[in-house]
Amino acid sequence: MRDRLKGDVLTLRELRRAELPEAANLLARGMFDNPIIKSAFRISDTERRTRALERFFVPVLGGLYQRGVIGCALCDGSLVGVCGMVPPGNCRPKALEMLAMLPPLVARNRIERVLRIMRCVREWARRDLAEPHWHLGPVAVDPRLQGHGIGTALLTSWCSRINDHSMLSYLETDKYKNVPFYRKFGFNVIAEVEVLGVLTWFMSRPGVGSAPSVVHECPGSTYRAEGIAAKLSGRSVSSEAPLSV
Repeated sequence: MRDRLKGDVLTLRELRRAELPEAANLLARGMFDNPIIKSAFRISDTERRTRALERFFVPVLGGLYQRGVIGCALCDGSLVGVCGMVPPGNCRPKALEMLAMLPPLVARNRIERVLRIMRCVREWARRDLAEPHWHLGPVAVDPRLQGHGIGTALLTSWCSRINDHSMLSYLETDKYKNVPFYRKFGFNVIAEVEVLGVLTWFMSRPGVGSAPSVVHECPGSTYRAEGIAAKLSGRSVSSEAPLSV
């Protein structure tokens, strides 16, 4: 699949409702080895952990679809990247959304695991910024295609649109290698906290500035992102439909 990508077009657009299950599967495959996931789920078998995580992400994405925007990257018609974005005032899941998360959690998980997962959700939520902001996440790229610039393309597009609104933005990551990646886009670490015994970095990005190396044209048109976000191993980048924020 890596060889096939060369020369193909990467399309960035909003995820459609019918694609939510596929997005949940991609997020699970892309995040099953995250330290916080391992600590919360405590399932040693990677396939079982991935399936459990996929079940968790189905209601999570359903709520995110209602509260915010889910950007996606497609190559040759296949979903290869997902980027969630929640507008100011909608970061925390509503009560009904939290209830919708319980059945898939309780159905096939021990109560201790459910409590750890809910504790993780609460710990991250209570550290959410008080100031109005856009919340980034979850973000994942198909594991087979990581390193091809797909994440860079998604973040470049996302930052461009946030800049149009001059809004503060915020994210969490439990992987240190992600910290320098997000720093490229203007995010800075504002706190380091242990959650479930896992060091987590909370990062914010000022509302003023411009996205790195991006050429942004009128909505609905094609655009190109220069540098690594543009070439993507020889691929061009197009926008099938604008990501509305």
